[in-house]
Amino acid sequence: MALPYHVLKVYDGVVFAARGSNIHSFDSNFNPISVWKYPVKQQETNGEKAESETPAPTVEAQESPAPEGPPAKKRKVEDGEVVAVTEESKGESKEDTTEGQTETKTEGQTQEVNRRSRRQKQKQKTEGGWAKNNKAALEKPFVQGMYLTTDGHHLVAITGSDKTIWVFEHDGAGNLKQLSQRAMPKRPCALALTPDNKTILSADKFGDVFSLPLLFTPSEPTAAAAATTTTASEVATPEPTPSAPAIPAIPTPPTDVSKAQSLSVKPQANELTVHTLRNLKALENQKRCLERQKAAKLAAALQASQFEHTLQLGHVSMLTSVAVAVHPSHRGRTYIITADRDEHIRVSRGIPQAHVIEGFLLGHDEFVSRVCIPEARGDVLISGGGDDDLFVWDWVSGKLLGKVPVLAEVKKALPSAEDADKVTKVAVTRIFDVQQGEETQIFVVCERIPLLLIYTLTSTNTLQHTQTLSLLGNPLDVEYLKAESKLLVSIDPNTSSETQEEETNNGGVSSILALSFDESELSWKVTIGGLKVTEAAEEESSSLSPQDLQKLLYTTESLRKTNKEDE
Repeated sequence: MALPYHVLKVYDGVVFAARGSNIHSFDSNFNPISVWKYPVKQQETNGEKAESETPAPTVEAQESPAPEGPPAKKRKVEDGEVVAVTEESKGESKEDTTEGQTETKTEGQTQEVNRRSRRQKQKQKTEGGWAKNNKAALEKPFVQGMYLTTDGHHLVAITGSDKTIWVFEHDGAGNLKQLSQRAMPKRPCALALTPDNKTILSADKFGDVFSLPLLFTPSEPTAAAAATTTTASEVATPEPTPSAPAIPAIPTPPTDVSKAQSLSVKPQANELTVHTLRNLKALENQKRCLERQKAAKLAAALQASQFEHTLQLGHVSMLTSVAVAVHPSHRGRTYIITADRDEHIRVSRGIPQAHVIEGFLLGHDEFVSRVCIPEARGDVLISGGGDDDLFVWDWVSGKLLGKVPVLAEVKKALPSAEDADKVTKVAVTRIFDVQQGEETQIFVVCERIPLLLIYTLTSTNTLQHTQTLSLLGNPLDVEYLKAESKLLVSIDPNTSSETQEEETNNGGVSSILALSFDESELSWKVTIGGLKVTEAAEEESSSLSPQDLQKLLYTTESLRKTNKEDE
């Protein structure tokens, strides 16, 4: 299973490409420069491994006295004698039943079995069940996004399942130096940088936007906090065994440490209200589970409180995109534009007045996944998502300027009518603008569609479709290499339409395509070159199954609501 370069970012002649959990850098000819590898903690040292391989001495277990429990129940028999009924006697009485006798489940027993089945399925959907079933993704989380400051001195990246924001220093030649890593309280979905390159805006899946400084120096925790964190980690996470590496916990704690400390861990039942040994054991297990949960939340709250992050604004739905804009007619004022799963685009004032809402851009019928403000046309916003069209807005006044079809253009470009009939909806995953002379061109990528749609933004603020380019596989990201006047498109090599002979002649499966603009035909064409999978700086082995890789790469369509009653 080949890992694609699923996220691209370009500055001058340097190309940054995220592949799985690592970030590669290349020059304009795709010669490798450096690789940043996601730090994976060593589970055990050689000494610990040798010690674990040495068999432990056997110790003869001593017989422990029977635990004191509640008194046994009594019942009266026919001759007036009163006998005690214990769990053992119950078992013996069951064995005395005739072999030919069979038990039939009552309606109540059937309902209980169904309830247990539903609880088991619900448990798989919870955080702990997800962590157990996505062990490989937790050990090395995928890079979900990369962002560059306008001066190119810093690169900011998001990794998914660990909710971490990474900040790197860029030396201008493609070499990265890690400056900080900060685990956010909730999982970030998108980032934006303020025009002064000093503040990061993090939009998360719970609808909140936090601001945090770009440059951050970790502070040493106090002795009490360190002791509490150590104790909490000891309680929350068991020691890893050589056969089963430890899976990092992914709690969703409150950010307030005092709130985490005040959590009650006392169950409603106690030792005096249970009547059987089985219930007593269940009560003890419940107490231990509650203690572990409290310890994990406290440890994560302490970690989150060690760096500054301020809540700026919030939605009632999952955020999908965030942008910071300056309108040409309001040069002294910044705006924060956020889009969510509930078809809303919100325009708010910039920091420190982010709580002030300037307006909403309403008109989408499905989720909004991407917003784009062209660099040369700061008064126009282009949005797309689960709808069949792209929307063009005057985002300050909130006026809809027009729509342009996406689904219809996809159907036209597909090779056969049968393929066109299979495509009934689209999910926009990328909207990217390039200034080509005096024209502003807009490139649109749709999930699982091997096409690149190209539009032109006219002087009257309308979009015109100019070209649909067929690709060798499903596109994942788009960037523009200005130094070489090339458009870079990363594709999923596992969906490549190249034949075995073409792959052999070309030196491997194409992973990043290079496109150039033909002035004579006024169209974009794929040029010779690009990056092949076999030309990677280092081959990373993936322990993910094809199904798990698909889930990590293609997530936009999952934003679509299948039941409108859930709105």
